[in-house]
Amino acid sequence: MKKLFLLFALCAFTLAACETATTSEEAPKGKLTLTSKSVMNFEIAGGAGEITYAFVEEETRANKVTAITVVDWITDVTVGNNKITFNVAANEGKERSATIKVEYGQDSFQVMIEQDGLVLPDVTFNATHLGGGYYGKLQTRGFNYSVILSDMRPEHPTSKPAGATEYRFDIYSSVSSAFNKQHKVPVGTYKFDRAKSGEPGTINGDADWTYLFDAYDTMTPYRDATLVVTEESIIADVTFSDGTYHRVEYYGSNEYEDYTELTYADVYPVSQHTSDINFNVTDGEISAFYRADWFGIGMDNWFLYMLEDKSKSTRVYLQIDLIVPKSSTGGYDNCNEAIVGEYSIFSEKPSNYSYTIPAGHFRDDSIQIGGWYATCVGAEIDLSTAAPFCGGTVKVENTGGSDYKITVDSYDDRGNKIQGTFEAVLGYVYDQNCD
Repeated sequence: MKKLFLLFALCAFTLAACETATTSEEAPKGKLTLTSKSVMNFEIAGGAGEITYAFVEEETRANKVTAITVVDWITDVTVGNNKITFNVAANEGKERSATIKVEYGQDSFQVMIEQDGLVLPDVTFNATHLGGGYYGKLQTRGFNYSVILSDMRPEHPTSKPAGATEYRFDIYSSVSSAFNKQHKVPVGTYKFDRAKSGEPGTINGDADWTYLFDAYDTMTPYRDATLVVTEESIIADVTFSDGTYHRVEYYGSNEYEDYTELTYADVYPVSQHTSDINFNVTDGEISAFYRADWFGIGMDNWFLYMLEDKSKSTRVYLQIDLIVPKSSTGGYDNCNEAIVGEYSIFSEKPSNYSYTIPAGHFRDDSIQIGGWYATCVGAEIDLSTAAPFCGGTVKVENTGGSDYKITVDSYDDRGNKIQGTFEAVLGYVYDQNCD
């Protein structure tokens, strides 16, 4: 547990795919539903295809229906008369899969297109388990997910069961899962990205994150890969440096299974306190990180961490993730005004995220999110004092120039009150916006 909180401290302190063949038409207002097959199969010769859809309500003409694919072998995508037509090119290579995404306002569905190939896989792997997790934005435009396709239930983010074979993928999507209690791999087509751009629709080409972890514990990076995700299946085509081609097939829900071993996200309760927590700091320093729409909810995020005077042997440490409305004057350049406000702490999704702070919690990889209290001894967090904010309020006031007062009225995951004031100077402001 001591090691866990050392990582906690370190994490706190250090912290495009091209869309082609798009067409649209005016469509009646109402929820869009798929009326044809969700998976379409084509032979090697390819040919024409048709997707049909309908609306729950036929009202006024408003939004447009659009159809998008990210691959160049699906062409001539056209929308009209409640149907989408397209052509699949002949395939002289290996089997391939992709999706066509159909959108109407906030509503959408995806159809998987599968095509036979002349080149057969050297290995066809039938995955029975889906693991991984959601990691948010890591200074990228895409939201980061890990995907593990395995023949055993995944054990842990950094290890695997003895004898298991795991195909691991580090992907980026335009879809956030920040406040979902159960995460799913976003539906879509993901392509291998050697540039490691973090753009939506890509697979991170870094060999440390995307690789085959075989039954003999050997890690082999991919030379190329495509991952196609639907709500009922995940299909991967993987090529290695020696030219070997693997086809990985998983049939089941795109919802992640939990790891068999405990991770940081399973630690509960985190707080070791047996009584209320009170503090009164008058000589602190604040570091602020502007992350724009880091949670994918249309709001700006400011991550603040606060430390009491460094000359003291034991210092109060606070961190908070502030969610604020997007500023018309520019988020990063408007820090002094943007962070000021009265915030409510939530553990369940609120109806309005404006001026809120997520309750303190861990991700599987030890990164902590939301509001936290702790004390530091030297450069380490003291485990016996760390406690997440689980509810209540936080008030941020500007008391003149770069001086701020933070007032906390919260409680931890054991029900102990966390109350106090933290007066500090805003010392550093960092721009981590990658939108």
